[in-house]
Amino acid sequence: MSDFIETIIRTIFSVFLLIISTHIIGRQSISRLTYLHYLSSITIGSIAGNLAFDYKLSAFNLTVSVVLFSALAVLLSYLALKNRAVKRWIIGEPVILIDKGKILEKNLSKINMSLEVLSQCLRRKDIFDINEVECAIIEPDGELSVLKKSMYLPVTRKDLSLQTSNSSSPTELIVDGEIIFENLTTRNLTMEWLEKELNKRKLTPKDVNYMVLGSNQQLYIDLYQDRLNQ
Repeated sequence: MSDFIETIIRTIFSVFLLIISTHIIGRQSISRLTYLHYLSSITIGSIAGNLAFDYKLSAFNLTVSVVLFSALAVLLSYLALKNRAVKRWIIGEPVILIDKGKILEKNLSKINMSLEVLSQCLRRKDIFDINEVECAIIEPDGELSVLKKSMYLPVTRKDLSLQTSNSSSPTELIVDGEIIFENLTTRNLTMEWLEKELNKRKLTPKDVNYMVLGSNQQLYIDLYQDRLNQ
């Protein structure tokens, strides 16, 4: 087998191995990159890179290494769920940076964060005046959670004593001209109702590219041939 063909085969195999290992470790590593997931991602990526291009290393041994490392990551994640001390060591714990409007310099030093970086993180939360902050916490995944002082919180409908109506998630009714019957059933809708709505607009399902019932009970319809005013 030529080096070129072997490179192609090993690269394809390493990609599939990475996908499998990601499923083994879990989606949490994508949405919340903790210490454990950060190290797992780097190590498994490095092993997969060697698998793709280092012919001196056995493909079987590298595959075993990826599977073993993924299994260890899952085991450590499980132990972290069961034991708080293990969780703090493996995943880390939240650190309060601002409490009751006061910056905690010791905690900033603890995580090696400067005031400039803290200000930058606050700006990303649309907070340009630190006086607006009641509490700020750096989460184990590096994300900053912020609670504004009560006077700077946005007004809600409850504050204004406004009535609210129950809403549901948008539901697709027609996609690519095909009726999604299970979605009709989920929303307690009938074919008669759907046909009536289509007839109002002189349409058939085949005319519709996309039809969705929004959370406000309004229909959004996109046609294959949009009827634009000339």
